[in-house]
Amino acid sequence: MLMNVIERPLRLLRRDSGPWQRAALLMAGVAGLLCGAPAFVFAQDLEKSEIHAQALRGNLQALLGYGSNIAVSTGPDGTLLVDDEYADLTPKVRAALAALQSSPVKLIVNTHWHDDHTGGNEVFARDGALIIAQENAGRRMRTDQIMSLYGPQKAYPPVAWPAITFDQALRLRWNGDDIDVIHVGPAHTDGDAIVLFRKQNVLLTGDLFVGYSYRPPYFDDLNGGSAHGMIAAADTLLGLIDERTIVVPGHGEVTNRAGLQDYRDRLVLIVDRIADAIARGLTEDEVVALHPTEGFAKAGRGTDRWVRVVYREYHPLSR
Repeated sequence: MLMNVIERPLRLLRRDSGPWQRAALLMAGVAGLLCGAPAFVFAQDLEKSEIHAQALRGNLQALLGYGSNIAVSTGPDGTLLVDDEYADLTPKVRAALAALQSSPVKLIVNTHWHDDHTGGNEVFARDGALIIAQENAGRRMRTDQIMSLYGPQKAYPPVAWPAITFDQALRLRWNGDDIDVIHVGPAHTDGDAIVLFRKQNVLLTGDLFVGYSYRPPYFDDLNGGSAHGMIAAADTLLGLIDERTIVVPGHGEVTNRAGLQDYRDRLVLIVDRIADAIARGLTEDEVVALHPTEGFAKAGRGTDRWVRVVYREYHPLSR
């Protein structure tokens, strides 16, 4: 049955992100730079979180909640999910699926390995779901990791690992649609995948696109992410879709091509501000003091760290 739903990988052209090298961050400093809430506040937020469904097109729904956005495809082949939230929210995801009267989850596509997108893997896999992810994401799920800003993520048990991994792309035929799962190169992490439902013209971006306008786009610079990669990924996504495409970001409100274009342009403007300051000979501290994210994100510990990471990425002595 597996060979009936997976075709040979698509051959896609992508821009090489180049051999850029960034200055390594001291691991001991990661915890001190965390911008998230204390653990007990986070747990309270999860407990209060509600997951609600939003119709997309045809048999596709989005589940929107505290963690990652989820896409749900229902039909005769069984339920397919794109991402599956934090583990603690799995009961609420189950309840939302039951409200949709969906059949058992048979297939899950992870857009990357961060636990707000993969936390439900274990439970759904124990129920029989098959998990698909880009090969770097699969590798990282098998071992302990350190996420920039957010700290440790423990290795998942084997049952939660992807049963199928891919390098560049694969195509699924599921519930009457042709579904392309594409790795567009290192961007948010080194194992990102986007999911394009071709017939229904719906794109799931994972965290290559996050629909928040009040903070800079997060990328995991300790694990293959970069501002350059995020911009290149946004350009690639814009080339794959049209004005009718429904765009579901990794977090935030469902939007369209114009929303993705606005996000890309905001990111480019911030990076251009930093690159211009570098060209004028400003130091890292001086660039932080300029608040180059003004108009898009408030200055603060997390934002200032982001500026420093981008400064090191684009400074010629750091490449």
